[in-house]
Amino acid sequence: MLNEDKVILMTKMAAFMDREGKKNGAINSYFRSDYIGFNILKSVISATVVFAIFVGAYALYDFENVLSNLYNTDNLLAIGRRYLIYYLLLVGVYSLVSYIIYSYRYSKMRKNMRQYYGDLKKLARMYEKEK
Repeated sequence: MLNEDKVILMTKMAAFMDREGKKNGAINSYFRSDYIGFNILKSVISATVVFAIFVGAYALYDFENVLSNLYNTDNLLAIGRRYLIYYLLLVGVYSLVSYIIYSYRYSKMRKNMRQYYGDLKKLARMYEKEK
């Protein structure tokens, strides 16, 4: 005979696995620090690429000024420092935002997986009670 509570619980668990289960399972395979660190590393790499694109686009846009500054060696060191500060600022802000986002995603995933495992235990107790 079908137990309505078991069917409802199994349907809820199947819907969770279809919606978020695969993504959460992939995140759950990491430790918190590994998951966050790996994603911050990806963010730093992407921020570096974005910065290089912006600098390249600026160099193409204002090519005459860039060339005149390139031949002025006194000004070259100051420009290098300024761009280094811009780069470090971009990477720092991007890394901080990435840390916040990926920490939130990991804690949300842990909460959802805890609830899923609790439902699994509840289902197992229902089957044990039936026997």
